[in-house]
Amino acid sequence: MTPTQVEQRVIQELKDNGISIIKLSEILPAEIFTEISQWAEGLLQEPETKRRIREIEKGVRPDSKSDKFFIVRPLGDMPSVSIEDRIVQVALSDPIMRIVCGYLGMFSRVAALDLWYNVATPGPDYKSQRWHRDPEDTRIVKTFLYLRDVAETNGPFCYIPGSHNGGPFREVYPQRVALGVYPKDGAVDARFPPNLRKVCTGEAGTFVLCDTTGFHRGGHPIEGGRLVFNAVYTTNAAAPMIAKSKQFSIRAPHSQLAQLPLLLSPAASYAIGHITGSARMTSS
Repeated sequence: MTPTQVEQRVIQELKDNGISIIKLSEILPAEIFTEISQWAEGLLQEPETKRRIREIEKGVRPDSKSDKFFIVRPLGDMPSVSIEDRIVQVALSDPIMRIVCGYLGMFSRVAALDLWYNVATPGPDYKSQRWHRDPEDTRIVKTFLYLRDVAETNGPFCYIPGSHNGGPFREVYPQRVALGVYPKDGAVDARFPPNLRKVCTGEAGTFVLCDTTGFHRGGHPIEGGRLVFNAVYTTNAAAPMIAKSKQFSIRAPHSQLAQLPLLLSPAASYAIGHITGSARMTSS
């Protein structure tokens, strides 16, 4: 669990600013991103996924459990992934586990794994497109892996550095655990001028790590779309709420279920322990 020099830099930037941006290739072999990109682009070509994207582009609001009508989730409304999927292996990889656990100061839990395609939509910002603080825990590490280039028009992730719990701006509309915070429109912009906001544009392969107890928003493309893989990590304090939310499931071959703690690193095994100990860890 001793971080490398790059990983230590990311941990320190998270502590200081609540956000760090690197290339995935700085911590994992470059070919891994190529595999993930090809996997995601293949899922986007599924007929049902393409149909849902076209419907939203036409102004249709889908009948979905999520109120984020602008997001198409190729893995389904309750994502199901395999423990053998490359993206799961990346989310549980030693470099990412060292960064996340190093920032949290303890072993972490995986709260979400998902693939998002944000569709370009007209109109004002809505829900997570507005400035807000996440509710799950007093410290949260949310990661965004850009699978395509993200420019200003593609709905880049935006963040207020230093607004995370522990940062100098933590008391500005402070976070409320289990409730979150959505200030009135314009309130955050009035408090934080453009020079205090970070707009996270980047090429495919950009990897954004941030503590989303701090103010953030994004995912409102005005042209094109935004394709990202999202993974969220919390402390064990949030595990009961995570387990009840039924946000995702992980599949594993039946023969591996009992052996997973031996096949994974201690940090990775702990990260999904709240899932493997429940019915949502399904055999495949």
